[in-house]
Amino acid sequence: MTVIDDVKSRLDIVEVVSGYVPELKKAGRTWKARCPFHSERTPSFAVDPERQTWHCFGSCSTGGDVIEFVRKVENLDFREALQRLAERAGVELRQQSPREREEREQHERLLAANEAAAVFWQAALASAEGAEARAYAERRGLDDATVRAWQLGFAPDGWRSLTDHLIARGFSEDDLIEAGLAIKGDRGVYDRFRYRLMFPTRDGRRRLIGFGARAMRPGDEPKYLNTPQTPLFDKSGNLYGLDRAGDAVRRLDRAVVVEGYMDVIACHQYGFEYVVASNGTSITEKQMALLKRYSHNVVLALDADAAGSAAALRGIEVAAGVSDRTAVPVVDWRGLVSYQDVLEADIRVVTLPPGDDPDSMVRRDPEAFRALLDAALPVADHLFRVIEAGTDVNDPRSRSKALQALAPTVAAIADPVIRSHYVARMSRLGQVDERTVIALLAGGGGPSASGRPIPPARPVATPREVQQAKKAAPVVLDGEGQLLSLLLARPEARAAGLELAPEVFEDSVNRALWEAWVADAHLGERVADLDELVRAKYEELAAVPLRDFEPRHVPEMVDDMARTIRLRRQKSRTRLAAEQRTAEFVEARRGGAAILDAALRARQSGAMPEGVASEAASLAGEFLATVDRMQEIVRDERRTSIGGSDRDKGE
Repeated sequence: MTVIDDVKSRLDIVEVVSGYVPELKKAGRTWKARCPFHSERTPSFAVDPERQTWHCFGSCSTGGDVIEFVRKVENLDFREALQRLAERAGVELRQQSPREREEREQHERLLAANEAAAVFWQAALASAEGAEARAYAERRGLDDATVRAWQLGFAPDGWRSLTDHLIARGFSEDDLIEAGLAIKGDRGVYDRFRYRLMFPTRDGRRRLIGFGARAMRPGDEPKYLNTPQTPLFDKSGNLYGLDRAGDAVRRLDRAVVVEGYMDVIACHQYGFEYVVASNGTSITEKQMALLKRYSHNVVLALDADAAGSAAALRGIEVAAGVSDRTAVPVVDWRGLVSYQDVLEADIRVVTLPPGDDPDSMVRRDPEAFRALLDAALPVADHLFRVIEAGTDVNDPRSRSKALQALAPTVAAIADPVIRSHYVARMSRLGQVDERTVIALLAGGGGPSASGRPIPPARPVATPREVQQAKKAAPVVLDGEGQLLSLLLARPEARAAGLELAPEVFEDSVNRALWEAWVADAHLGERVADLDELVRAKYEELAAVPLRDFEPRHVPEMVDDMARTIRLRRQKSRTRLAAEQRTAEFVEARRGGAAILDAALRARQSGAMPEGVASEAASLAGEFLATVDRMQEIVRDERRTSIGGSDRDKGE
């Protein structure tokens, strides 16, 4: 038995979940409640004590074991969730290695230094020296309560004001340099932030990881200065205000991304508590991955300039100021559409009126800002509108340039119906037939933002090749371990593997390994950096022998395996629900057959007569809904089977 099995065997998942979801109630063999991860009226969240798993049958459509539940509800990483549950279960985990212990102690020192710095700067803002910064905050509409709530502060003008203060309290100069609070120059160590209004930045777990700073003197550059890349702070991987917005984003299932600190604070002041900031004009891949933990519905609120040529026509922007201006990957318009496919997210863009930013607009007219957000356009529609507005339809070169700019976005759309809509739209704009547009998309859609040609999409295997690959598969195409083994062994699986939803992996260790694989294309070279339990799983799966499949077969195999896992899991859960509903139905009929039969007939006909007991009507409705789900699963299986048979006949 592994340590993970030991922890899970000592815990009752119903007891653990009840601590976070007090309304959890027994319903047959399972327990039900409204899902804690999204807003709903009808309970769709189920806990199965026999399997020791949980699942949301609503919009989340996700599930897992007790470790994954705590990890998700507390926004923890795998090791932290396991540690918390191990302490609860009375299981002692492996002692940390010297390197792990050193890293943990370093993080604790840097976090303590940041907290001490925030307290120092808050006191400085309240002093006579902070008068100008206080006046600036007041001019920007920040009252005392807001300043305290967001822990704003003021960095004095002295070269070593903070440094001397923290050293006197036991921190070393190296601690301050590592935390990004101080800089080592030719004349010694001095404060990084001087004569600036300070904005503490916390992560989703509310840890103080860094700072943003606004210059108070007109000539000081840069106007906004951030903590550099540190062991705690990664500007490209954090969203300002997430610590305060996370609960609202999850509850309302919506996130709005703006650019700056003042935009976020103003929005929260006026009730828009689901707003966060990307701290720049572009949003990074890491920030998108962070947001998906809270919601798949994202609105990007851009000012007129950022929504126009800068974002749409260049196609890609590099997030500035990260790690001393080191370029980091960003999600361009094409990438946003790709994320929309992968995450099943609704990603939209709203353009603010010229001269406005979220701060000014929400203070002037909150309802107009709300209406603007509600009218946000899908990414592709926004891009079409921007490019169409700048295209001279009488100039063939201008039309060609427009199609080249639009092609990468349309080529990234996976849904054939949606894609055909935009193909027709491109055809009208370019005044060419649709075959010309399709040829442009197949060729990669022109150059990327970097100037390099975009490679064409991967070749599609023929039906015969797909069937041959399936017949040659050495393992049954189900099970998270088999799927992970293929992802780890074959580079050709990466594109398809990146498109998998995290919910495919309900085992907490498997999901942690998949997330590490997604984050690092060269994970095999850095296995030693993985958590011990995740590393053990990697080594176990990497040792599984696989046949030398043709590269073109591999992506299709990944899709098939993931589809099989989802279908079998759904079938198992729906069968269990059907058994419970049937038992309840039979028992209810014994006690009141007439009422229940009347309710059942009414639900089937779609008309509910007066006088039918609501409880009976509800039970009849649940029974029929479960039957419908079961029948739909059977139809899906038949369609899959018929599709395979048709391909066989086609050969």
